[in-house]
Amino acid sequence: LRLASLEVYLDSHEPVPFIADDILVNFDDERSVATLNVLSQLAKKTQIIFFTHHSHLLGLLDRVENRDAVFVHRLEDSITSNK
Repeated sequence: LRLASLEVYLDSHEPVPFIADDILVNFDDERSVATLNVLSQLAKKTQIIFFTHHSHLLGLLDRVENRDAVFVHRLEDSITSNK
């Protein structure tokens, strides 16, 4: 429902980022891929910031239809490059 209300909002307003923190924690892989597909479609209208510490979700990104809309940034990469 929140995504639907955001889509309606975006039809008549300036884009606002959608920030999600570990929303897939209790999902199986099929539901995770379905949700990532919905988020990647929404990314055509606004910025999606998705936080997770579940690295297995990265493997599911290969199954996302709009993969070009996905950019992965790992905090461990930032920590390593700052040393």
